[in-house]
Amino acid sequence: EIMSEIFKIGIPTMVFQVLTSVSISLINNAAGSQGDAAIAGMGVVTRLISMGTLAVFGFIKGFQPIAGYSYGAKKFDRLRRAIRTSILWSTVFCVVFGAVLALFPERIVSCFIPRGQTASSVGMVRIGAVSLRANGLSVMLFGFHAVYSSLFLALGKGREGFILGACRQGICFIPVILFLPMVWGLNGVLYAQPIADVLAAVIT
Repeated sequence: EIMSEIFKIGIPTMVFQVLTSVSISLINNAAGSQGDAAIAGMGVVTRLISMGTLAVFGFIKGFQPIAGYSYGAKKFDRLRRAIRTSILWSTVFCVVFGAVLALFPERIVSCFIPRGQTASSVGMVRIGAVSLRANGLSVMLFGFHAVYSSLFLALGKGREGFILGACRQGICFIPVILFLPMVWGLNGVLYAQPIADVLAAVIT
């Protein structure tokens, strides 16, 4: 019985980590067909977005035990307060973080240019800025999605938690990154993650 509860929560988390690695590999492969500037630009965007999402995950790790304990103890008022508080603060962080990325994409990406301006660096900034602006807007939805995917796991609802945990980097992202670049070229690579973020939020 104890092992089943451990696996019910642990396996979705493991799958999420695997899907994150797979999604990074897929976006690098998709960017590779568009040239070195696309690889460099998307690499910068991936690292920047990861900084924000990992901060939210740290917040969520504090939310999960409170939610799980409150649910198990049938303290549903405390559970609802915890959910509201978590959605509020994670969303505030994501909105501020995303707004900074969306408002100053060229300046932020330029910080990653190696010494000595080159033609590829100019392309990297141009491509990275477009993707960073789109990702900055879509990451504003991430806090809402992350709270609920973690909430279901904390409540022991493994199926729902698994589906939501696999949405952003798997169920929604993998079909988009495999299909969209074929019909939309470079733009398909740049907008794949934002589209997946919106779809994940809708499913949530």
